[in-house]
Amino acid sequence: MANALEGKTVIERVLVSPEGMSDPEVFELIASAAARDITIDHLAPGVLEKVADAASPQSCAAIAEGSLAPLHGAPSGDLVLILDAVQDPGNLGALIRVAEATHCGAVIVTGASADPLGPKALRASAGSSFRLPLFESGSIVETIEQLRKDGVTVYSTSSHGGEDFATMSWAERVALVFGNEGAGLDQTVEAICDQSVLIPLAETVESLNVSVAAGILAMSVDRGLHTSDSGPRGSTIKTMSGDETQ
Repeated sequence: MANALEGKTVIERVLVSPEGMSDPEVFELIASAAARDITIDHLAPGVLEKVADAASPQSCAAIAEGSLAPLHGAPSGDLVLILDAVQDPGNLGALIRVAEATHCGAVIVTGASADPLGPKALRASAGSSFRLPLFESGSIVETIEQLRKDGVTVYSTSSHGGEDFATMSWAERVALVFGNEGAGLDQTVEAICDQSVLIPLAETVESLNVSVAAGILAMSVDRGLHTSDSGPRGSTIKTMSGDETQ
């Protein structure tokens, strides 16, 4: 909720459990919400657990308006992710988190994808959905054609063909297209992309999770575009344990 308050999200009201009032962090969130004239609802014991979709919800929650911006031309930035028919909300949220971590300018959601602003996707994005521009487009084909007209080189991702990503010389403006978890990208979509990219795998492994593949390729693009004599941008990496490595 802190990320939503810090961003441009329109929050209608904040729900607080009795336990939340004794939590200093929650108290700060409530004060911040009140300063924005957001309605604060103090709930009776057990009510928040019933209305929240999580099994063990935090002691406060927010009701907010959410919608994706329609796509009109290429977003700003030299790297964007296009997600076509990614149906698992956990994967979708993880992809948005990957996009922010690799300095993407935006994420474009097309086709029958899960709702990136749904509860599961928001949790998986770990706040990235509130900080990164998210766009929607009804047609993946029209999206790719528009980006190409605007000078963006569009790369499809494939598990069965294409150039090894490790040997790629990336274009100055890049869009990476990722498809459905099971079916992948439609051949029609692959055909209109500028180039296909492959992540070589061991023979015993058929494919990678879409968010893992996105992390590998987006990091490769980011390092390729922004490595200088002083080293790559954002070269300090925080691991899951919170430790830092170079």
